[in-house]
Amino acid sequence: MSLKLKKTTRHLLTSAEAAEIMGVSKRFLDLDRHESRANGTPPKIPYTRLGHRSVRYRYEDVKAYIDANVVGG
Repeated sequence: MSLKLKKTTRHLLTSAEAAEIMGVSKRFLDLDRHESRANGTPPKIPYTRLGHRSVRYRYEDVKAYIDANVVGG
């Protein structure tokens, strides 16, 4: 899948899009949400729930997570 992101801070990403940008599986994000709810801790990557099953990630939150986890850079 080829992503064409809009140049806006309000763009919301699906779990699949966020996972592709990060280079991880969608399951990584699913587990992050599950573990945060189970442990009562904040998720590693903030997300927005739209309705019962729709989850979206803000592009800037995904980028901030990537930037915060750079090792040796």
